[in-house]
Amino acid sequence: MVKQFIRTATKYRGLQETERIRHTLAATRRAGWPYCPDDEGDVLFRFAQMAEGQPALEVGFATGSTAAYILSGLGSGHLTSIDYDQNHFERAGDKLISSMGFSPRHRLVEKNSTQVLPALLESGARFGLVFLDGWKTFDHLWVDAFYAARMLNLGGHMVLDDAGMPAVRKCMSLLRRYYQFQDVDSYRHIGGTRLRAWHLLTTRSARRPYVVLQKTVNVEQTEAGRTFDFWTRF
Repeated sequence: MVKQFIRTATKYRGLQETERIRHTLAATRRAGWPYCPDDEGDVLFRFAQMAEGQPALEVGFATGSTAAYILSGLGSGHLTSIDYDQNHFERAGDKLISSMGFSPRHRLVEKNSTQVLPALLESGARFGLVFLDGWKTFDHLWVDAFYAARMLNLGGHMVLDDAGMPAVRKCMSLLRRYYQFQDVDSYRHIGGTRLRAWHLLTTRSARRPYVVLQKTVNVEQTEAGRTFDFWTRF
């Protein structure tokens, strides 16, 4: 009884600005398909707002729920989503983005991110926000993070989902120790101590379900970017 009361008291209640997205997702939700939790969506929305109209990038599109939050926060900014098989979800993501009127500001690239990201870097693409929620093996995820770190504008934010998974934790450690990315306390922007308590209760772990990092130094100016044999524990 006490535990249930605490869960109810701490349960996250979404931002007023993103109410339309929550209603749209509730009306189209399919059992067993992946959707962005309300709090994570609001974090993406807030940090998209901070990008101040700069382009954004996400790896992993699926049902389009994360893209909807990002596009809503970007204002006039554009989002590039990378997902190798949108047909797996009957193109639900495309339909969602279209129904919300975001299609003119959205580009979906249906290829493996390890092929797309090097080409984006070569083209000179730069982003104010990056969201990584693709393949979760360390080798694949680090390729995503490696290129995303170079395309992220100075002062921009990188959000990593499933932050408790070993491969994600290792990639975050690399970003911090090699590229001097700094942790951002997302609870200061969304939910505060109440959301933190909710996460502790529902995940039964002190690890956060997603982590926000900020780029504070250009990769080329870090020791790892200047010294060919740089090494530190990560």
